[in-house]
Amino acid sequence: MSPTSTTAAQPRQDQIYTSTISPPHLPRMSVYHYLFPFKKYKSKHRSRFLYYPDPNLEKPSFIDGITGRFVTRAQVEEQSKMLATGLKIKGIERTEIGCIFGMNSLEWINACFGMQALGAVVSPANYAYTPDELLHQLRDSTSSFAFVQPALLPTFLKALELDPNYSIPDNRIFLLCTKEEKEDFKEKGSEAEKGWMDRFLCTEELWEKSGTPKRFQDGMEERTAYLCYSSGTTGRGKGVETSHHNMTSQVQALNCSYEPIKYKDVILAMLPFSHIYGLTVTLHQPLTVNGTVVILPRFEEMNFLKAVERFKVTWALVVPPMLIALLNSPNVAKFDISSIRGFMSGAAPLSSDLIQAFEKKFPHIKMTQGYGLTETTPVSHVMNLEEARGKGRNGKIGRVIPTYQARLVDQETGKDVEPSKGERGELWLRGPSVMKGYWRNAQATQEVFAEGGWFKTGDVAMRDEDGYFSIVDRVKELIKYKGFQVPPAELEALLITHPEIADVGVIGIHSKEQATELPRAYIVPKSGMSAFPTPQSKLEFTNKVQEWVSGKVANHKRLRGGVILVDIIPKSPSGKILRKDLRARAVKEEEDKVKEGRVAKL
Repeated sequence: MSPTSTTAAQPRQDQIYTSTISPPHLPRMSVYHYLFPFKKYKSKHRSRFLYYPDPNLEKPSFIDGITGRFVTRAQVEEQSKMLATGLKIKGIERTEIGCIFGMNSLEWINACFGMQALGAVVSPANYAYTPDELLHQLRDSTSSFAFVQPALLPTFLKALELDPNYSIPDNRIFLLCTKEEKEDFKEKGSEAEKGWMDRFLCTEELWEKSGTPKRFQDGMEERTAYLCYSSGTTGRGKGVETSHHNMTSQVQALNCSYEPIKYKDVILAMLPFSHIYGLTVTLHQPLTVNGTVVILPRFEEMNFLKAVERFKVTWALVVPPMLIALLNSPNVAKFDISSIRGFMSGAAPLSSDLIQAFEKKFPHIKMTQGYGLTETTPVSHVMNLEEARGKGRNGKIGRVIPTYQARLVDQETGKDVEPSKGERGELWLRGPSVMKGYWRNAQATQEVFAEGGWFKTGDVAMRDEDGYFSIVDRVKELIKYKGFQVPPAELEALLITHPEIADVGVIGIHSKEQATELPRAYIVPKSGMSAFPTPQSKLEFTNKVQEWVSGKVANHKRLRGGVILVDIIPKSPSGKILRKDLRARAVKEEEDKVKEGRVAKL
């Protein structure tokens, strides 16, 4: 255990926060059995679905937002069982671990649920990975087969070449595409691509006569269903073991507290399925509320706007960078997006200032946000649109959802903060959707769990008198300036309101002269880098920003580390700022003696 976990005092009952909503029944079954029951239940009240209303099996469940191709719920089930049979014929066994490496697609969904029908563990990989990053996940997860998007084959094959001691045979590598798309590659692709099409089978070519997946025996629901990898913003990603019970409990809890999805709602899914946020909230949960999900491979402004207009999208899951892009876009006015009633933001902090700016420009779109981590499957806090309209709730993540318990623990004393004082503390969580642990990493698992099964999130939070939480910052990302704590997220939320700033990332840089960290801001100017052609013009703008910030924050929060103009802020596909990349850049800049126009103003 970490020092905090061994010295933390036992909380009083009023320091353990729970939901006011009655907890739902939590099933003991596999993810696949929960979503697609194997046989009819003998009951005069319910014929098929035990934990949620019977869906329309012929209603489109998932629609390709680019082509319009779709699959009904009945097809999702049937095709997954056909794929499971094909995998079994290929010699792939239950409990093997398979990687899915690709952008969102109908084939991605087929691979995911086909593997679940077989009983295999799904390890989804970030499509933005480099070969080295991908190899780390493949090797660490012990993946023995893989589904790969054709366009990502160069990255995948390069990853395998990096380690001669690790391999996946060609007959265990499958393409995430249709037969038609495969033939198109053969006709129009390069010589290498044509060779790959002959070398590997696609998902559709694997389909065989569907069988009946075996029902889990008691206790087997604790087996690992998904092995998502943490984003690795502070180092190599760790495999997070999400059990079947983790996932089914999460969906049950969401259905009690998340924004109600109606029969006519159309949900837009552009968050990567490889991330737990997209995997749970756009792939699993909609199947339990009879939702129709429009899929985009990733967020691209024009494809987003076209899909909203074409399919009359009403609800979308977003991350803050998407909102910033839409807020600054000249193209939105060219499309009819009046069908959208609301956005749910997650995965990265969303400031109240950004919410206000967005709702001012698009008053018919209401905003809410939630909170969670890969380790919590993911949502632990959320509020629906009605709650979000409450005064003073902009920027808050909502209340604890059913099945979870939460604590706020002071990092210095190890004691829980007083509920009546609105103090900040590290958020600790406990519940049936908290991960089993980190895959093959007992030390890392031990470090994040405190006595009593409490998971230490690493996020600093506050709670108001009505039970609504706010995330202040990351424990490990807090900048320490001469003993004072400076939350980067707080400075970022302020800077993004500046009329000439499009995006921002804040880090601390170490000053040997002052023996302390100094806050530094990396800024994307709205006018672009071309608007500052000379070192002098850059210096004038950065000085102006520093002075603007100084007039709005306490003395210890001033940008003494300087302001640096950049083209883009490095972020993960889920929207998290990759501070490790900014820190690496800062180190190089210091080695280069900090070029003219970037000198810290102390």
